[in-house]
Amino acid sequence: MEITTLRYFYEAAKQEHITKAAEVLNIAQPALTKTIKALEEELGVKLFYKVGRGVVLSEYGAFLKEKAEQILREADSLPIEMEKLIDAKKNSVDINVLAASTITTKIIIDFKRDHPNAIFKMTQQENKKRNDILISTNTAQSDLMPRVKRKDIMEEKIYLAVPSHSVFAQKEEIDLKDVAGCDFICLSGSRRFRPLCDAYCSFAGFKPHVIFESDSLIAVKNLIAAGVGVAFWPEFSWGEMEHTNNIKLLRIKDPDCKREIITYLLEESSETSEAFYAYLIDRLKNKGSSL
Repeated sequence: MEITTLRYFYEAAKQEHITKAAEVLNIAQPALTKTIKALEEELGVKLFYKVGRGVVLSEYGAFLKEKAEQILREADSLPIEMEKLIDAKKNSVDINVLAASTITTKIIIDFKRDHPNAIFKMTQQENKKRNDILISTNTAQSDLMPRVKRKDIMEEKIYLAVPSHSVFAQKEEIDLKDVAGCDFICLSGSRRFRPLCDAYCSFAGFKPHVIFESDSLIAVKNLIAAGVGVAFWPEFSWGEMEHTNNIKLLRIKDPDCKREIITYLLEESSETSEAFYAYLIDRLKNKGSSL
């Protein structure tokens, strides 16, 4: 059963008059009669009975009219729904953030001010197969590499955050081994930043004495500001340092503590994704160079 046949039947059912229905449909009356007869033969039932100059629906015709109304309503709405879907796809940004989530969130907020129609889906999933943009500290999994349209790498120094009342706060730089006996505040091991920091401590000849660890970056920042211990602090990806009066950031002379922030723009990304990626890279590079 073709949609055109269903539309012809429905108009005849509404008009209860073949000639009037043909006029509305702008087709010849014999053509409409032939179509309805073919439909009755296809279904094996009588759909109309002739009454005077008009027609009335049979039991089967009334059932089909009800179903046809639903089908045609959905069919007629398809172009609108497709247009909405295309528009949503054009404005969508699917971003997988495995590093620098704080500053990325701030950049998204700023981008939305000038692009209110942008729709962001931000996830933090290892080995996610489908996304427009990936931010990581590791090279993307091999199955994603063929889809990479653009790749950017930014180097980020890692500082040591100490309480402003600490004896270390008088310094501008420090060797990591000098804080071997201090209490450390850390992100939990589920975050990629933690293993890197542990590795730098190991290189300096000690294992950090961790007195507090959490998945929550906010909790870690607050504990550092409260003077509970010392902590590693990436120079820009954690965003602005809110508690400037309570925390002093020291450059680490030895070892040279740093990491790479790697961003990927993948093929088949939306127009808005490409625009956001360019905005993201510009902001990250400017932020990194300003510190």
